[in-house]
Amino acid sequence: MKCALCGGQLEKKTVEEEVLWGKNRVVVKVPAEACKNCHERYYAGGVVDKLIDLRDQLEKKKVKLHEVGKVFEASGF
Repeated sequence: MKCALCGGQLEKKTVEEEVLWGKNRVVVKVPAEACKNCHERYYAGGVVDKLIDLRDQLEKKKVKLHEVGKVFEASGF
């Protein structure tokens, strides 16, 4: 299969996606096909639905998470 945007070759890989809710982010590793040229991502059926469901579950506080780091904001520059 070729990329719909640039015609480049696609390769199967695991990519990281961010699910956002409020000021919080959860990084999720999902399977995708990514263009070797422009890096456009294509997801198998159901992957996006699962990411949306995860966001909904996060908003309802029904998901257990483990902290892997922290993000800070600096001001005054």
